[in-house]
Amino acid sequence: MGTKVRPIRFETGLLDELEQRLHRDGEELSHFVNAAVDRALHGEERTVRLIPEPLSQEALADAATAYQHALLARDDRQARAQIEGLLHRGARIVDIYTLVLTPALEEIGELWSLEQVSVADEHYATEVTAQLLTTLAPDRRLAPTRGRLAVVTASPDEHHALGARMLADLLERGGWEVIALGAAAPADALADLVATECPDVVALSTSTVGRLPGAEEAVGMLHRVRPRPLVAVGGALYRGPVIELARAWGADIVTSDLALFVDELRGRFPPATA
Repeated sequence: MGTKVRPIRFETGLLDELEQRLHRDGEELSHFVNAAVDRALHGEERTVRLIPEPLSQEALADAATAYQHALLARDDRQARAQIEGLLHRGARIVDIYTLVLTPALEEIGELWSLEQVSVADEHYATEVTAQLLTTLAPDRRLAPTRGRLAVVTASPDEHHALGARMLADLLERGGWEVIALGAAAPADALADLVATECPDVVALSTSTVGRLPGAEEAVGMLHRVRPRPLVAVGGALYRGPVIELARAWGADIVTSDLALFVDELRGRFPPATA
């Protein structure tokens, strides 16, 4: 028996709007369509709603506080339940990363710096969140669609790599191919890899003040690679005078806002097949 092909008609305007919103949220059109068809076939909901309305800033801030409290109580089940609840309510992955997980971890880091929580508390919060990212990752492991390559890593000697992992995940959700190097990639090894792979973008994440010299070294070495990729540095440190410092190194993009960075890359690098 042969396969019968039936055309599917879409309203062009609605399809374009859907694709734009999915790209903005770091999601794939194919994943959305598959999920919608699955729901329709299995009767979980008879009416398929295109995109849930984004949760309010207040709701996300409350979730960040609840997530932080669960981590400090060493209650990983409750912490995961907070995130699962947000997903069930239609929260965007980019909002979960930037408005829930990141502020919760930054607050715990601040409490540690003030000696109000222990280093064990800080490590526990980081590990639970790392495991959570691994849990969230499989639903976006699709073949790259944009024809673009990014190398994403923590700065040399930087062992806090969750920001880099979040960025790699969002880029993969947006159709990029990503080489993720994790924590503390040495500057010379990074430059050698970039010279071999010729990525469009190299993104460095820095979380600790003492790791800024390593970031500077890496940016300087990447400037000597040919063809030279766009070089971006990011993380909570890159605010105020540190922005000008990083620009003086030669970084092309300097930001502390993960969502805006992803949006900027989308504008700078349209699909290579377009």
